[in-house]
Amino acid sequence: MTGHYSSILQRFLREPLLHFIAIGGLVFLIYTALNDFRQNASKTIVITPERIRQITGEFDRVWNRTPTEEELDHLIEEEIRSEVYYRDALALGLDRNDTVVRRRLRQKMEFLTDTGIYLQEPAAGELESYFTANVQAYRSEPRLAFEQIYLGESPATAIVSQTLKTLVSEPATDPTTLGQRTLLPAQLKLSPPGAIDSVFGRGFYRQIAELAPGTWGGPVTSVYGVHLVRTLDGRPARLPPLEEVRETVLKDWRSAKARENREQDYAKRRERYVVEILPKNRN
Repeated sequence: MTGHYSSILQRFLREPLLHFIAIGGLVFLIYTALNDFRQNASKTIVITPERIRQITGEFDRVWNRTPTEEELDHLIEEEIRSEVYYRDALALGLDRNDTVVRRRLRQKMEFLTDTGIYLQEPAAGELESYFTANVQAYRSEPRLAFEQIYLGESPATAIVSQTLKTLVSEPATDPTTLGQRTLLPAQLKLSPPGAIDSVFGRGFYRQIAELAPGTWGGPVTSVYGVHLVRTLDGRPARLPPLEEVRETVLKDWRSAKARENREQDYAKRRERYVVEILPKNRN
């Protein structure tokens, strides 16, 4: 009889279905145990000494002092409050389909990708090559300093000629006593073309750049009317040597490297997904 039961048991143990059921049961037990562990872990909020030091440091940077015990207790409770709401929000799925959350998470991922890039040093000759390839970005613009007299929107030719004659024949004449009142500046310190044109209108810099330096000239036309102008100082466009702008070039090189690294990282991540762009519904 015992041999009979033993034979049945052996045949039963060789059944694939039994193996499948046994393995399935084992997987279920393991999954249940891990799920219980994760649920218990998700219900536990741990404020570590390191986090308390960070909280204290953040307070110190704002208030230039360490928090009192009462203040620290309040800060820790606020940390716990934030974590509680954060976990419950995740449980409710509030992070899904939220553009702000998605953008912030993307920024964090890109920040992780950039880590270390901004401490990277270029290889020999690499910074020089970058500087040469982007030389226009470091060329300084020409600048002019000048004073002007506003003669009105459309002054008579005789008034323009007489005012200019007075300025040339009587150099000691105070230019502010001539012309019409205006809110435009009587003088402008050394400024690039864009800054000058932003005040007087497009093309004003080009006109005064053609005047003889140090003498009154004109008429020069702005969007406001007619002016007489005397250039007081000028600086030509200039390309500084690399050593003079090395720190700026290095910063720009690192930024370019970070963008390149970020694009490469994104390309690798995108390859892991099948992307389907459905037809646009324009109705």
